[in-house]
Amino acid sequence: MFDYFYNNFIPFIKKHSKPDDKIIHLGNIFNSSETINVSTLIQVKTLFEKLNEIIPVIIVNGHNEKTGISSLFDNVIDDVKVIDNVKYISNKNPLEHISNDSIVFINNRIDTNILKKYDTLFICGYHDDRKEDENIIYVGSPYQFDNTSNDKGFYVLDTETKKYKFVKNTHSPRYETITITDISQIDEIDEEYVNKNNVNVVVDKNLVDEKKLKIDVLLSKYNFKSITYKNDVEHVELDDSTSMNMEELIREKIKNSDNPNLLSEFENILSIYKEKY
Repeated sequence: MFDYFYNNFIPFIKKHSKPDDKIIHLGNIFNSSETINVSTLIQVKTLFEKLNEIIPVIIVNGHNEKTGISSLFDNVIDDVKVIDNVKYISNKNPLEHISNDSIVFINNRIDTNILKKYDTLFICGYHDDRKEDENIIYVGSPYQFDNTSNDKGFYVLDTETKKYKFVKNTHSPRYETITITDISQIDEIDEEYVNKNNVNVVVDKNLVDEKKLKIDVLLSKYNFKSITYKNDVEHVELDDSTSMNMEELIREKIKNSDNPNLLSEFENILSIYKEKY
C-alpha cells in the first residue's frame, strides 16, 4: 500500500496537480481503528505529511474513525464544513445537512434512492468497492483488498464544471482465485503474474486423488497465496495426452539452476521412488 502511494500516486500528483488543487481523503484511513500497529500508524502519518507538502490534504472523518484516531492527522473535518463552495459531511446523517449544494463529499451509509432526488453530485467514501450511480459516486479504496473488486484507483474532479475522471490503479497487486479442474491448466498459469499478485488456487480434489504427487510438484513452482482442495469444483475430464510430463518439467527447472549436482541428486531420488512404488 505504501509502495502504491510513493511510487504511483505521489508521482502522479507531482506531475499533474495545479496550485489550487486539493487531495480529498474520504475517511476510513484504516480498515479498522480498534487495534493499529504503532509502526504502521507512524508511517501513515508520515505519508499524509508528505502528501500535504505537495498540495493540501483534507480528510473527511469516516465511520471507522469514531475512536477519534483522525485527531492525529491535520486538516480533519469531523463535522460539517464548506470549503471553496464545496460541502464536506463527516460520519453524520447527511439528510440533516444537505441543501442546494453543488458537490458534497461524505462518509456514511446512504440511501441512494433519496440522494438521487437532489441536484447534487455526491462523492462518497465508506465503501471499499467503486460504483457510479447517476449523481452518486462511490470512490472505493485506491487499492484492492481481499474479497473486493479489482476496479480500484482514484478520481480527479473539477469542482467548477463537476466533470470527473477515474484513474485506475494498475500498479498494486491484485487478488484473484484460479480454479483448476484439469491438470493441463497448470501449464497455462503465468508464473510472473502469480509472483506479483495475491493469487489463490482452488483445485478439484478428484485430481489430487488421482495424481497427488504430480499436482504437488507442478503447483510448487508458483508462489500462491493459498491452495485449497475442494470436491464441489466443476469437474472436467482429464486427458493424459495433454498433461505435462512431471519428470521433464523438473529436469528442465534443474538445468536452469546454478547447482550442477542437483540433477544427479534428483535422478537418484527418482530411482529410489520408482523402486518403492
